[in-house]
Amino acid sequence: MGDNRKMELPLYSNKLNVKKFENLLSNNDQGYKFFWLEAIMELIPNGNDLFTFEDVINEMIVGAWKTVTHYHLRLGHTVNGNAENFLEHAIRLLYENAKTELKNKVPSRDRLLYLIGKYNDVLEADKIHLTDYVPYRLIKPFMDKEGKAYIDSKNYGRFIAYLNAFTKIDNEFFYDIVEADSSLKRRIHINEEWREFMMQNYAVIMGWIRYNKAIFIQDRNPGVPGVMYKIASEMEAKHKSLKAARELWIATVQLTGRPLHEIYTGKELDINSFDLDHFVPRSYVSNDELWNLTPASKPTNTSKNNRLPDRRFLRSFVEYNYYLYGLLFDNSNNDVALQLMKLFNKCENQHLNAVWATEKLYIPGNSKEQFENILEENLGMVYDSAKLQEYEMWEI
Repeated sequence: MGDNRKMELPLYSNKLNVKKFENLLSNNDQGYKFFWLEAIMELIPNGNDLFTFEDVINEMIVGAWKTVTHYHLRLGHTVNGNAENFLEHAIRLLYENAKTELKNKVPSRDRLLYLIGKYNDVLEADKIHLTDYVPYRLIKPFMDKEGKAYIDSKNYGRFIAYLNAFTKIDNEFFYDIVEADSSLKRRIHINEEWREFMMQNYAVIMGWIRYNKAIFIQDRNPGVPGVMYKIASEMEAKHKSLKAARELWIATVQLTGRPLHEIYTGKELDINSFDLDHFVPRSYVSNDELWNLTPASKPTNTSKNNRLPDRRFLRSFVEYNYYLYGLLFDNSNNDVALQLMKLFNKCENQHLNAVWATEKLYIPGNSKEQFENILEENLGMVYDSAKLQEYEMWEI
């Protein structure tokens, strides 16, 4: 039975067999086909129709880098915590070897390609493993019985010879492979008509690949929230502004005369230059919920970056969030509460979406103990789940 979550390719061509192209992503146990085809799509806009297997694999590493190192998502199966997926394994190897050069930042494409070249000896075994399967199996939907038999028996030399003869007869074939003295130096040649079709429908095809890739990755990371928002290209918009939440915290100072302070250091904060920190990194939760935000200085927020604080700060976090809650629902000071509630209501669409938070946490009548227990239990579960995903720990 097919997966009814998967998106079909909403395209048609009088000249090309789009259905066969759509079937390129079928039988995708390790997800390599998503990244291989996506890498080809990234390479062809540069005027290329001929590139080596290694060019494609390098682009695969670039494309999957943030998924593995920033979002801490698994691409395939693991044994004793180690990746069996060769693409994921290559990325983790590169990350470990280049860690001191990365400085906890997401590197640019050019920087990543430089590092891939620098540590190519370390990555070569995984790269060769990737060439053993995906370049040939990807195009099985275009093959007849004879061609598929060569692929299934891994007789790739015979397959390439057969493929080149096949493409001379049928010019509509997606790509052919040019032989070389090593598997990494073999080259893919994209059929001219297919290349034109891919360029004309670039946005649609990339959205189709990334949407289906997101479903694949979600299935391999069932406990991780918001995978679709992290992977699917149409959902990769820049984070919305935290302006409404900032204004709420600023108003607590203006209305009470009490300064903001940072839970990690206890230092007072300047209301003109503070940040809002995601206690559990945004790359994991994929949202800007109020129950995961706390005021912090810009240096602290930059230092913490995409890492988890020590769990001991969870208690300080929930206590400081109760301070905000107390001001919002303080019946003894209705003027302050009413003004803050107006700003709180402006947070509704962006910062207040979790059902447990709107129905149990941010409601009138919670005692300090009730509020802190609800927040600590729910945020604690998210924290522990992120830790299981191997998010790095942050030290002040």
